[in-house]
Amino acid sequence: MKRMQDFIALMLVSLAIVSIGCKKVDNNNQNHEVTLSLTTMEPYDITQTSAMCGCEVTVSENFSLAELGICWDTVRNPTVNGAHLFTNNWSGSFTCSLDGLEPNTKYYVRSYALLGVMYYYGDEKNFTTEDTISGGGGSGGGGATEEFTYVDLGLPSGLLWAECNVGATVPEEYGSYFAWGETQPKNFYDWSNYKYGLDWDMLTKYCTDPEAGLDGFVDNLISLLPEDDAATVVWGDGWRIPSKDEWKELKNNTVSEWITINDVNGCRFTAPNGNSVFLPAAGRRWAGNYYELGEHGNYWSSSLYSEGPYFSWNVDFYSNWWLTFESRGRYLGLSVRPVRSAR
Repeated sequence: MKRMQDFIALMLVSLAIVSIGCKKVDNNNQNHEVTLSLTTMEPYDITQTSAMCGCEVTVSENFSLAELGICWDTVRNPTVNGAHLFTNNWSGSFTCSLDGLEPNTKYYVRSYALLGVMYYYGDEKNFTTEDTISGGGGSGGGGATEEFTYVDLGLPSGLLWAECNVGATVPEEYGSYFAWGETQPKNFYDWSNYKYGLDWDMLTKYCTDPEAGLDGFVDNLISLLPEDDAATVVWGDGWRIPSKDEWKELKNNTVSEWITINDVNGCRFTAPNGNSVFLPAAGRRWAGNYYELGEHGNYWSSSLYSEGPYFSWNVDFYSNWWLTFESRGRYLGLSVRPVRSAR
């Protein structure tokens, strides 16, 4: 591509499309017109701290984009110099969840594409986050604690399971993603910005192996403390992330099935008393990207993987396999489904 020729903003009904024309030179020194059409979707599923956003793109001549993404800010005309999310594996569209937003705040979003070494922006949309969070919809045998609802599955321990994820308002909403031991969602998940260690062998909390601790650090903590539990910090006292054993109790005392609710895939766990909880397949986050959305559910437990403290136990489920236990890097962004003890 030699130079930019056109930058044209088109308004189609209520949808604005940015069309860009440029030249590409092939091996025979022949010019070819390349057209990029970029559309910002209307934000949706807006909560107190999150919103779903997306974009669509069309590129002629099979020209490859380096990035396709969304940027946002509290002022107009956001750019990639601020908050943004993107994918390198685009296939005509990109959808993402903006997490960690401030309540009752107006945000501006724009799609963008990286074509060669140039950034191009789509039309601007805006939305305002909700002022409060309320619990999810009913599934029988439930109750409420202030704003958050739960389901009594009649488990041997009496444990009560929340009806929705942290950051969600209904059971089928993905909600926010958290690194293990962190209590705020973020836009980038990696060792480089993990709260308790900048690499697998630099841990500063929850470490049982001196080879994994910074300068040989060990504290032998194997379960999240309340101040590091996203469910406790975000939802309040009484709520917490379930331990590995509590996930086992759910698995062993319910019947699970892969279902779709309001176009959202996930797993429903139904107890003998007829009550159930639905966990959406929200995938996971690594770096600035989303993985296996709608295909896998990845949820943290509060339990450290003692054989390698740079890992923590989590559960994974998908359409052909119900609730397996895995150890994953603590820096990854996974979903959180709170529980609380019976009153």
